[in-house]
Amino acid sequence: MPRIGIDARKLTDGGIGRYLTELLRRLPALDPGSSFVALASPSGCARIACELAAPNLETVEVRARGYGLREHVELGRAARAADLDLLHVPHYVLPATAHCPIVVTVHDLIHWRLPRSAAHAAYVRLLLALVRARARVVLTPSHAVARDLETLARIPARRIRVVPNGVDATFWGADLPIDGPGGFAAARGLVAPYVLNVTNGLPHKGLVALLTAWREVGDLQLVLAGRGSDGAGVRAELARSGLPPGRVAVLGELFDEDLRLAYRGAAAVVVASRLEGFGLPALEAMAAGVPVLAAEAGALPEVVGDAGLIFAVDSVACLLSALYRSVLGSDLVGRQERIRRGLARAREFSWDRTARETNAAYGAALRWRT
Repeated sequence: MPRIGIDARKLTDGGIGRYLTELLRRLPALDPGSSFVALASPSGCARIACELAAPNLETVEVRARGYGLREHVELGRAARAADLDLLHVPHYVLPATAHCPIVVTVHDLIHWRLPRSAAHAAYVRLLLALVRARARVVLTPSHAVARDLETLARIPARRIRVVPNGVDATFWGADLPIDGPGGFAAARGLVAPYVLNVTNGLPHKGLVALLTAWREVGDLQLVLAGRGSDGAGVRAELARSGLPPGRVAVLGELFDEDLRLAYRGAAAVVVASRLEGFGLPALEAMAAGVPVLAAEAGALPEVVGDAGLIFAVDSVACLLSALYRSVLGSDLVGRQERIRRGLARAREFSWDRTARETNAAYGAALRWRT
């Protein structure tokens, strides 16, 4: 019985947290002949035991936080103590002291292409050199990131597998209560019609362009949601924008049920990022039957396809044009067609597929020969 470790320390971290949760929910049942070991923080171990328990899923506590020397030491030590045959790292921070075969998921190269500092960029290049040297298989959610891995990180194409993310079936809205979105909006003080932006508040998410555009769109309310959407950086940008109180509502992190209600009540979802490795909010919005406006950045056009309106990165004029076409204009036929295409597009992505193809990558890594 192979023992497959999964670094689950980012279980609550936005998109990577969603990715880990969905894999841990499915992999043990998908492959009962393997034993899965989640390496997680104490709170993560408790959550796994409560929400994701399975006979062939065990947990090991690892207290080291990300982006430091300690995680390289402790993850390697935990992998050896757990007698792992394979370790899956869901980020490019591959532990230098781990000696078992390794699969790495690289969700994006934002920290390389849009670095916060020269030191930060150098750190990312060093870690990706370690990935190139050590990882048997490198998973990535989009062809856009796969191209970056080949051209920037010089990882051979034969070791890269594109495994798209999925969308949970609950986003389709079948289980939502009657007037759930309306009740959610009223409870949160939201003004319909509103436009939703699901963000972690980081600089590459395009908030400056979004707020600049919002000065030109009358009384339409912008709603920011997601872990980090209520952070200090976002609050500072809101203060600098000069927008009056109420024009932008900040909800912060939402639990899954509330997030689904926020999507379903929106007139549109805008993804204004300057770069994305996948764009999970765009996919979730399409599944919820909401029109998507997405920047022509990284993998976003690849994920949205012909189902949404694509606008130029950082272009306030193009963003305004997309808003008028999708929300403020009178093209109801075009809007309904984009919703229809979005629903069809979203059905092409599932977490079941993600888990199957990830498990196949584990098998390839275990059979790998130099």
